[in-house]
Amino acid sequence: MYKVKTEKTKVEIELTVDAKEWNEGVDKVYENSKSKFNIEGFRKGKAPRKVIEKTYGDNVFFEDTIEYFVNKVLAEVVTKNPELEPVAMPTTEFESFTADKGLKMKVLFEIVPAFEVCEIKGQTFKIHDSKVTDHDIEHSIEHLLEDNAKFESVDAPIANGDSALIDFTGYIDGKAFDGGAATDYPLEIGSHSFIDTFEDQLVGHKKGDNVDVNVKFPKDYGAKEFADKNALFKVVVKDVRKKTLPEFNDKFVADATEFETVEEYKKDLTAHIQDMKNKQQENEIDFVVREYLLKNTNIEIPEVMVENAVNEDLNRMREALKAYGVSVEDYLAQTGTNYDEYVKRAKASTLDMFKTQYIYRKLLQDNKITVSAKELKDATKGITKEEEIVRKENELLLDKLHTFFKENNKFEIIK
Repeated sequence: MYKVKTEKTKVEIELTVDAKEWNEGVDKVYENSKSKFNIEGFRKGKAPRKVIEKTYGDNVFFEDTIEYFVNKVLAEVVTKNPELEPVAMPTTEFESFTADKGLKMKVLFEIVPAFEVCEIKGQTFKIHDSKVTDHDIEHSIEHLLEDNAKFESVDAPIANGDSALIDFTGYIDGKAFDGGAATDYPLEIGSHSFIDTFEDQLVGHKKGDNVDVNVKFPKDYGAKEFADKNALFKVVVKDVRKKTLPEFNDKFVADATEFETVEEYKKDLTAHIQDMKNKQQENEIDFVVREYLLKNTNIEIPEVMVENAVNEDLNRMREALKAYGVSVEDYLAQTGTNYDEYVKRAKASTLDMFKTQYIYRKLLQDNKITVSAKELKDATKGITKEEEIVRKENELLLDKLHTFFKENNKFEIIK
């Protein structure tokens, strides 16, 4: 006998098992576990229950019987009320037990409460144009030319766009610091790969010059021991190299690509960019719709669900870093954050992930969006692993949900 109480994300089952039911439960546990006991005078698994209890104590089956009734009541509750599916391992509160009165206890767990998805038909969303422009083509060609640029030594002052070959040593409070020195370092002026105005201060200097470069590390610099500190870099300019871009013509295209002419290259480039922009637009559709759903759907996710997921990720990270002798805290500091900031961001993104999963699941159910057996069979030819088949089915469902979004809403193109 049981009673179910729910309050938001929390569920409480008051479970009462009378003496007769308890004894029947112990019998079931005995039948399932008797093969584990070796009793002198009996073949293994053949000792009667009373003999086992006399040998090992009256409570030998107690914990397993508790587990039996907990699992039994959970199965009954979830079967009758699928919306009460636990999102984390249930806990129990033991109240009382006697052989003649039976068991009284509580089973506690958390759920995602029932919710309604906001209106997701007839909405207007703004997305970017996927049309390939002249700028897209020119920008890609510029990258190709930059990748094939030549640098030639010149007897001239450093200018923006040049490459300077330098030696440098960094000092903080008059002391050289680890990681602050290099020799024969090729630095492209204007690339902003060095902090503050480091590159700007080299402009106008020539080969052979010794330059004192004064900079300040950013407040949010990854290595906290340097953050917001002034530094002096003593720099030796060993060479100045002027960048020359090749001419974009048929000869260059034939030498640098798999194509023979500019026309062939541009035709393939246009098709490639179009494919990329089409995919970007589809991803943008998913993004703007998801953000709309998250903002306008009131759904409660139990905190324990988020915490468990974040802790699992942290434990995996901790195990992976252990091989390198690095702690999670040190690793995060190297990436420009700290443990508390990382956990805060991880919880926020994990919360959105769970909300999205439940919203999508409800949309699929409410709109009867399914994958047929034939569709799944056709999509999984040659696939035998069950987890890969499930992954493919989820991909098909998401594709259908994406189509549902597109067919039932308006997407306004913005430049």
